[in-house]
Amino acid sequence: MADIPTLCMIFEGIGPYSAIGRVAMQGVTLALDAGWEVTVVTKRLDESLVPRVEWLKMHVPPKFFYYQWITARKFIRQALGNRTFDVIHAHQPQVADLSDIFQCHFLTRAAYERKSLTRVRNLRSAFIRIQEQGVLHAEDNFYRTWNPNTRMMYDSELTRDDFHRLYGKLKSESVMVYAFPKLHIPNDQERVAAKVKLIGAEHKGPVLGFLGGLHERKGYRALISGLEGDNSVFLLMGGQYSAGFQAPTLAGRFKAVGLVEDIKTFYHACDAFIVPSYYEPLGLVGFEAAANGVPVIATPEVGALPHLLEYGAGCAWNRTESLPAVVQNITAERKSCNAGAVRMEQDLGAKAYGERLIKEYYLIRDSKLKSRE
Repeated sequence: MADIPTLCMIFEGIGPYSAIGRVAMQGVTLALDAGWEVTVVTKRLDESLVPRVEWLKMHVPPKFFYYQWITARKFIRQALGNRTFDVIHAHQPQVADLSDIFQCHFLTRAAYERKSLTRVRNLRSAFIRIQEQGVLHAEDNFYRTWNPNTRMMYDSELTRDDFHRLYGKLKSESVMVYAFPKLHIPNDQERVAAKVKLIGAEHKGPVLGFLGGLHERKGYRALISGLEGDNSVFLLMGGQYSAGFQAPTLAGRFKAVGLVEDIKTFYHACDAFIVPSYYEPLGLVGFEAAANGVPVIATPEVGALPHLLEYGAGCAWNRTESLPAVVQNITAERKSCNAGAVRMEQDLGAKAYGERLIKEYYLIRDSKLKSRE
């Protein structure tokens, strides 16, 4: 009887805690369903996975993300000990050289070039900016000293092209776009109920959703500016630091709800969804919105945009054209966009993603076995 193949997945939070956490969780689930024995190195783990995997608990210091970043390699190695696996799949650049597959989700240097790190406004923001710059230089070091035996998986062609420009092309690499989520296109009654729940009443004009919070990179300032002087579009904002935020220029047609736990209700309350980022390697929220029946608007710096355009599930906004007009036009194409989302699930959904990922795992395992012969 053949040995059961073994996988180790590394990320600080494997579960519905972030976009990367959800991607890592999906990889674990796919491997388990394919008959692999899975070990995880993480601080937080979704409860559904606890009885199914071996959990090597990773320590993460409680404060200061720069300190957390530069100590991550030490604590991951401590958790791993002397263990070996057929495949190590990491989502943190600090241990890319220790992994067989590294999945690249973000390039701080590319964000810096686009002037989308934290804007200094006070002591707190200045401290955050200093930490971001520290991470920038540390990340550069890891990407410039690449292990040629590690296979790179970029989350989009945008990330791949930026990496090539900044650090060069790698010996073993490919683009592995996140799996398009399972479809849940709401009916009219569900949409009305969601709007009433989040807004308090059904707005007469289109509701535009945004989940980037108050991060400069996510483009919330340009978004608000693009809606000024218009009375038709209601902006529903969610995301980190947005709770209690006010947009006086959008008085009467704006609401910020902070971090969103009931994500489906948020999407179902929207007639259109926007990803106005200055740098977004992929933008899983764009896929999630489309999968929930919402037409998507994205800037050219969003890695998901080419796929949304290819399948007709969204449109582009270049920040110079009238945003209210773009919103009105795309909401009128809702049925067509939903048809595009159906095609996206067929071509880019979990089944296709899983087949490709598990194939990569077996290729790495088989290569290792062959080298030992």
